[in-house]
Order: sequence, then structure tokens, then C-alpha cells
Amino acid sequence: MHGGCLGGGSASRHPVGCAKTPEINRILQRTIVAYNLPVRACGRAQRLDSCCSQFHLRWLHKVGHERTAVVVCAAMQRATTNSASTTTTSIPAQFILLTECGSPPSAANVQEVLPYLTPKQLADAVWCFAQHEVKPTPELMDVVAQEIHSKLAQFRAQDLSNTLWAFAMLKYEPTEKWWQDFERQVFGALTDLTDRQLANLLWAFAVLERRPPTTQPHDQAVAATCSDTADPGAAAALSMDLLLERPSESGWVLDPLLAHSCAGGFVGYSASSLHLLVWSLGKLHYSPPAAWLETFLKATETHFFRFTPTELANIIWALAKLGAQLPSQWLDKLLLVAQWRFPSFPARLLSIVAWSTATLNHRPQPEWLMCFEEQVRAKFLDFSGHELACVAWSLRRFGYSTRDNAVFYMLQKQQNFLAADFEILSNPKLLRQVLGWKAAARGEGADAEGGWGLSGDGNTGGGNSLQ
Repeated sequence: MHGGCLGGGSASRHPVGCAKTPEINRILQRTIVAYNLPVRACGRAQRLDSCCSQFHLRWLHKVGHERTAVVVCAAMQRATTNSASTTTTSIPAQFILLTECGSPPSAANVQEVLPYLTPKQLADAVWCFAQHEVKPTPELMDVVAQEIHSKLAQFRAQDLSNTLWAFAMLKYEPTEKWWQDFERQVFGALTDLTDRQLANLLWAFAVLERRPPTTQPHDQAVAATCSDTADPGAAAALSMDLLLERPSESGWVLDPLLAHSCAGGFVGYSASSLHLLVWSLGKLHYSPPAAWLETFLKATETHFFRFTPTELANIIWALAKLGAQLPSQWLDKLLLVAQWRFPSFPARLLSIVAWSTATLNHRPQPEWLMCFEEQVRAKFLDFSGHELACVAWSLRRFGYSTRDNAVFYMLQKQQNFLAADFEILSNPKLLRQVLGWKAAARGEGADAEGGWGLSGDGNTGGGNSLQ
């Protein structure tokens, strides 16, 4: 690397097209955490917004490891961050921290500078941890979470969304007190949330398994009030209004979030955001109000061709987990879109779609079933034993006998013993599903065991961005 070269520009004394810029970008990708470190100027006459101005910092180091904060020009930030997200603004450069040792700072190091960070900088700091796949120690995360908690009242909607998204990506579980205060702050910022921010919040709730308490008196009051309203449309609107009026002291904010998302009929919501909303509810096993689901189905139908195969599978999986009563026409349209895209569906997604459809007690059209069987045969070697058992169970629910079941047929036809065979033979429940045997221990039919099923591929939620 050129001595002192930190990208193109006058401060580095290298041209804008400096060949070393990619190397700097790679260094920035290893950014550890964001700080607003106390600094003193080195005396050189350089502006803070110049291409690259370096400062001498108060020491924050392990033995033998000096950390130097570098202010990077906006153009260089864009070159680094655009690859991570097309909707981000640049990471605030004044607290990017570069380290030669490549390890996160200790909790003791961080405690010294945390009080100097603004709420946005705190949110951006944990976002950087998650975005760059750096796993801090539990002690470090506890210190950061405590500082965030002390400044929650000043967090904007974007900061709240970024913070919880990062916690979910890092699998960090805050305390119950932290959760309650965070949810109250989200409640106060409802009207400022964009569709993506709201969807990411719900996704984070689901990943961290932050489930609501059992039905509260407020929920019962909403149901009773709406049941007394003769007009279904008026009842739906009243239900949403009452949910939005839930007092923030209740400690649970999911119902107001759902009501706010539905209030405008999901206008402006992207296919990705709609997918995250319903996947999160399925993961939490939390059934939304009927009015919410009705509006959601209408909004989703306009995005059928924009969903990826994973999103299509996750949507139907979530609705199956919720036990939703879906219009047959709506479900047939969704399955038809999936059928047209079957060639791009991996084996796992095929099994999820089949299991979810069977769980919803819906029998697809004959043409769909023929195409599905063809896909099962073509991708047979890609299925796990669990996935094959789910497909066999689903086909039986669709009316196929064991002998006519594509899974049973392919298992008999194969020439070699596969890992899936061992998995099935070593698990009595999977074997019963493949062979259609009844569960003798409880005397119940094999179909009664379909609930063990599959889980949706929900880790598609990330992608939150700094603003």
C-alpha cells in the first residue's frame, strides 16, 4: 500500500482513480465498530470533509495494538456501502474504527467512549457489527445495550429499526426491562416507520422469539366491541382503530404495529416487506385480526410475480402455521405462480409448499399436482429424509394412495442407498409418513401427524440500512 494512501484525493496525494482504493474498501469491510472518539487535530490545515483527514486519538488499545480512527470522504463511503445496500446512505465516517488486530474492543474499552455517542451513532455501531458479521462478546453487547437503553427516548424510528435488526442478526437477547422500554418507544414512533422499518422490526421480534403474552383484556374488549358492529367493513376499521389506541404501558407493541401497517391498505409496501410481515407472524404463531389478514391477502395478490421462490414458500408456510382460512381462489393463484416457477424451486422449498398446502386442507389443481410430481422425481436426490416424508404425507392428503405416491415410487426405484434412506429408516415417525402406516401407539392415523412439518426459511430478513 502507498505510504499514507487512503484513497484518491488531495489529502492522500494520490489521484482520484488511485489503484489502491479497492484495498482500502476491503479494509473498510472489516470495520469493527463505530465510535465518536475524542480527537485532537494534528495541526495540518485540512478540512474534515476532505478526502481523508487523519487525527491523533486518545489511546484505546490492547498491548501492541494501536487503533486509529480515519475520516473518509463521502465518495469513498459510497463506494464501500453501495455494495451492501442499494438504499443506504453512507456510514457516518467520523466514527469508523480500523484495527490491525481484527478483534472487537473489550467492554472496558467501549465504556469509556459510549457516553460520547449520539443515539444515531449507537444504532449505527451495532448495525456495523451485524452488517460486517462481527460477533461481539456478551459482555460487550451488554454494555452497548445498557447505553442504548439509557438513550432510548432520543431514538428515531430508523434508529429503533436498525438497533433491533442488529440484535436479531447477532442473536442478542436484551433484558425484559430493555424490551418493555424499547416497545414503548416503538409505539411512540409508529407513524414515522417506513414499510421496510416496520417489517424489519417484526422480523427481529420473530428471530428473537419475542412473543406476546396471552390474550389481554384489551384484546377481548376489541373483539367484543367489533362483534357488536353489524357492518363487517365498519367492524374491521373499528378493530384497527382500537388496536392503534392500545396504551403503550401494556408492554407489547405487535398489535399497534399490525394495525398501523394495515391502516393504509399496505399501499407502498414492497413484496419483500409483505413477505417479512407474514413470515414473522407465522414464526411467532401469532394470528392477526381477520381485517388485517383480509387486507394483506388483497395487497399480496398484486405482488405474486414479484416474490422470489423463497418468499412464495415462506408466505404459504406462515399462513399454514397460523391456520388461516384462505379463499380457495386466492390460494390457487398463488400456487399457479409457484407452478410456473417450479424449475427455480430447490427441493426444500418444494417440500415446504406441499406441506403448507396440505396443512391448509387445500387440494391443488390436477395440472399443478402433475407438475409437482415431475419436480419431485427430477430433484429426488436433493431431498432430505425429513423433506421426503413431508412430501409423502402431503401427497397422501391430496388423495394419492401409498402405491401411487411419487416418494414411495422413487424410493423403490433407486439403485443405491442414500443418506435420506438412513434418515427415514432411523426415525419411526418419518417411516410411518413415507409408508402411510398408522401410529399404533396412539391408534391415530398417519395424517394426524402432519403438524410436525417444516419451518420456513426466514433468515431472509436482514438488509436494514443506515439513514
